[in-house]
Amino acid sequence: MVSYDTWPKIDPRILLYLMMVVLFLDHVWEIILAKRQQLTCLNAVMVPEELRDIIPPEIFHRARVYELHKMELFIWKHIIDLIASLLELYFGFYPFVWGLATITLAPLTSKELWISLIFVLYLTIYISLRCLPILIYDKCILELRYGTHRRFPSYMYLLIGLLCIILAQIVLAPLTLLIIVCVQVLGFFFFLYFWLLWAVFTLLLVFFLPYLCAPCIGAQRRLPSGSALYTDIKVVCDQTGFPMDRVFIIQTKSMQYSNAYFYGSCCLKRIVVFDTLLLNKGLPASQLQPFEVGRGLTNQQVVAVVAHELGHWKNGHFYKATFIMKLHFFLTMVFFGLLFHCPYLYEAVGFKPGLWPIIVGFLIVLRFALTPYLTLANILMLWNLRRFEYAADRFAHRLGYSLLLRSALTKIYADHMSFPVYDDCYARWHHTHPTILQRLAYQRKLDQDAYYAS
Repeated sequence: MVSYDTWPKIDPRILLYLMMVVLFLDHVWEIILAKRQQLTCLNAVMVPEELRDIIPPEIFHRARVYELHKMELFIWKHIIDLIASLLELYFGFYPFVWGLATITLAPLTSKELWISLIFVLYLTIYISLRCLPILIYDKCILELRYGTHRRFPSYMYLLIGLLCIILAQIVLAPLTLLIIVCVQVLGFFFFLYFWLLWAVFTLLLVFFLPYLCAPCIGAQRRLPSGSALYTDIKVVCDQTGFPMDRVFIIQTKSMQYSNAYFYGSCCLKRIVVFDTLLLNKGLPASQLQPFEVGRGLTNQQVVAVVAHELGHWKNGHFYKATFIMKLHFFLTMVFFGLLFHCPYLYEAVGFKPGLWPIIVGFLIVLRFALTPYLTLANILMLWNLRRFEYAADRFAHRLGYSLLLRSALTKIYADHMSFPVYDDCYARWHHTHPTILQRLAYQRKLDQDAYYAS
């Protein structure tokens, strides 16, 4: 890699210890959050009062057991990753693997491009081996403890591991070559070109999403005029000024999750309702699987969900989210570019002065050096997404759909049950949407505020 030594002198050991401290704090905080959620699960032995009419106790118990299993495995993963990552940094793991790749190709070539491919191969094998303690702990202890044991022959795990390594190389090898060539060709400001390319790609995605990505889920068609659902949705669309020819139904192929979403702008805006959101998918019961009968919402409940999506449109959430994401990625690329060109960062992880492998730079910056910014950005963006959801719920409430939205949320939850009780701190750190209990409580609060204001 070409040298861009514009940084002031920094002791590499200080950088190493800073990265180790940040890594330690990040993993310990995640473990604390998981432990809080685990304790919340242990204490939640009864179905919450708001959901007692729709969750049988045995279903709640199974969901609770699954959540306990998931949290304990999450804690174990972070403990293993923390120990392994600290050892990798302190003992110079990345220079060792790079040296091993260099020795492997020494009789053939010394070019960084080809050494990087072998480096990525060795790293993929190592990561697969590093997952073994987690897999053993899960299969031999947790699944037996929580009664979720699934019998698979041992050789199946070996075959799956080998398949993952092979498939990873099919994806990672071209990506590695592309990264190295781009950095070498574009020079110092390559990260700004990356940002520009991503910005253009996401804008084009707005235009082509219905034609490229959505068909993978199912066929989209405009909500047919003349149907009862069309008449009901038209009421709320006329109320807000949203054109009915931008409301679509997507007929899913195999997806069972009930959903609706808004995206786009101007003539490209659309509200898409999954057919799984409709009662019995809008079909006669004879055309459904037994477990699909009774799922979905009544027309008025669907209208309440559409009112929520109209709240996203009216509040300009698509524009705001697009701007925030582009700003976040721009800042990520700027910080990445600055740290990527810091020679002392490479020396901190064990490389000799002057040896700055491009692919290693990507790994250590994204995995270690950028952690403080990425953590802060993640929590702020999750907070903002949840704020958008509350704003859309508030909009639906103002249109008079509070009770219907509440019943729709409850019915969607009943169709796709998961554990409903979450520690507040854990939910803030990990969830893009408020939990079902938080959304129901928020609707009740809006009702109370409206009552006292009247």
